[in-house]
Amino acid sequence: PTGSGKTLLVKTLAKLIDVPLVIADATCLTQAGYVGEDVESILLKLYIESGQDVERCQRGIVYIDETDKIRKSGGNVSISRDVSGEGVQHALLKIVEGNVINVPKEPGRKNPRGDFLQIDTSNILFICGGAFSGLEKIINRRMDSASIGFGAQMKKDTENHKVQGKYFDSAIPKDLVHYGMIPEFIGRFPVIVSTKGLDEQNLIDILTTPKNSLLKQYKYLFAMNDVDFHISQCGMMEIAKTAFGRGTGARGLRAITENVLMETMFVVPSIPDVHAVYMDAAAVRGDRKPLLLKDPTMSVEKFEELMKEKDGNIDGMDGVECVSIDMDFTADDFGEAA
Repeated sequence: PTGSGKTLLVKTLAKLIDVPLVIADATCLTQAGYVGEDVESILLKLYIESGQDVERCQRGIVYIDETDKIRKSGGNVSISRDVSGEGVQHALLKIVEGNVINVPKEPGRKNPRGDFLQIDTSNILFICGGAFSGLEKIINRRMDSASIGFGAQMKKDTENHKVQGKYFDSAIPKDLVHYGMIPEFIGRFPVIVSTKGLDEQNLIDILTTPKNSLLKQYKYLFAMNDVDFHISQCGMMEIAKTAFGRGTGARGLRAITENVLMETMFVVPSIPDVHAVYMDAAAVRGDRKPLLLKDPTMSVEKFEELMKEKDGNIDGMDGVECVSIDMDFTADDFGEAA
């Protein structure tokens, strides 16, 4: 599924083992003779990545991302050729199988009189990945065919992440052929594996654990104005719950957090007495804006104790207010620079 860390997995693999790696995007590739990148450009990138060493290049790794986007067109292909779909699969066959491929030294349009490199792809590891959205429904039709009676299989919810994971684990080449990949292309990949969709606890770990995690980035941004940024545990759980419900994986975390903190990031630099920004589940849900702590004696720990005493009600608290933008501007407010 999307946002489950497929590309990151391959990038981490390249750091651990000392081999040249190229991550190519299948959406840019077209059949030979048409506008777009030829499949040989992947090998040229690998040659450049290996320091123009052919021997090292022939032991590299090629990861072709977004492979599901080059499936066969579902429409009537007799009118026009499917140059960015099935045609790309045909062009990749010889490269993936392992042959000596003539690769032009100069990127761009092929010159019949130009110099060519001969690269043997027999020992190059090819990995193809993609989200393959909708594949679970094809596997569902194969495994749980419709039936009636006392022993009938109940219809399963293919939108459920756990159900999707079980279906993806059960994928066979025939399912990918039904999806739109040609049998010759699928047959050249002996191993089919799937990544699990991220659950809410995984999303919370992504928010907090990595060296450049999302929350650490926001803390750094607010620290540039000498303001502390604090998010409660319930706030992180609400962000993870919202991202999980949208089904966009780890990529959805930034969109949610950015939407909640957009006004806060613009307001805080113009208020000199703010020393902390507090975000909880109510702010993430949109019930109210994030809170600004202005009183120097009001620490985050003290504020959380007061919140527990008042059951989340901030009315009557001195030095605490919600983020708000004053829309009554005059020309003098912008200064000479404007």
